[in-house]
Amino acid sequence: MRRGFVTIATGKLEYYELAYHLLVSYKYHTSNPLPFAILCEKENRFTDAFDDVVLIDAPRRAFTDKLRILDLSPYEETIFIDADSLAYSDLNGLWDLFRDAPPFGLIGETLPLDSERAWLSLDHTGVFRDAVEKFIICQGGIYYVRKDCPEDFKATAQYILEHYYDFDFRVFRVIPCDETILPKVRKVHQMDIRKGELEYEYIWQEPGGRNEGRFLVHWGTRETRSWVYAKELERLISAVKHQGFNPFRLLFRYVRSFLRTLPSRFPYNFKSYIFKILHPQYRYEN
Repeated sequence: MRRGFVTIATGKLEYYELAYHLLVSYKYHTSNPLPFAILCEKENRFTDAFDDVVLIDAPRRAFTDKLRILDLSPYEETIFIDADSLAYSDLNGLWDLFRDAPPFGLIGETLPLDSERAWLSLDHTGVFRDAVEKFIICQGGIYYVRKDCPEDFKATAQYILEHYYDFDFRVFRVIPCDETILPKVRKVHQMDIRKGELEYEYIWQEPGGRNEGRFLVHWGTRETRSWVYAKELERLISAVKHQGFNPFRLLFRYVRSFLRTLPSRFPYNFKSYIFKILHPQYRYEN
């Protein structure tokens, strides 16, 4: 059974670049890279680095495109990872987590029907009320999918997508969203993607408590425009290219990220001109 990883990039070139950085971080941390595919709406210099490129017809350019993985993944077994992630250790270890998973697997937690932590209450499950046995909360950036995923599951997912506003979610009430509401990280004690170092504490812990090590960091698009992400990316690329950490290149990366946060009212032509100047023309060596 052929296994592989899949990510998605549609819309802005920024998302293709994020997907490429995810791929680079995966290859950096593994000695046995598995096939890695990208689902996208067009090919470009970033998609050239992937083992398989699958074009999406009429993408929605939103999280809902992830449903296309169920049918379009080129692998019998797939682990999907959001493009706004970076690997901090060998992602091949994720297969062990999904060893006994059903055809569609998640990393999360099951909750009783009366849990206040659930994303919605039983009274707001609509047509599914009599079929719900438990609730789950999950990480929306990692999925496991097999080709034998039942058609009923696909139909249910599509129904929820099309009738989203019929459900009164406790979270995600304004805009449909796939991200889990997880306890926030209060403090990062140590982070260095070159060494796979990651130490942090959650808000529920006593100050000074530490959690150590994870497969990846799912940043979220907003945080990929932060100084911290820019620093980690510079560390990664400098290590891949066997170069020293360059503070000037780091500043360059951050300025580019900052420009992406400019209000849409900023003159478009001028902003496009600045992007053109700052966009790197080099290719990373994998």
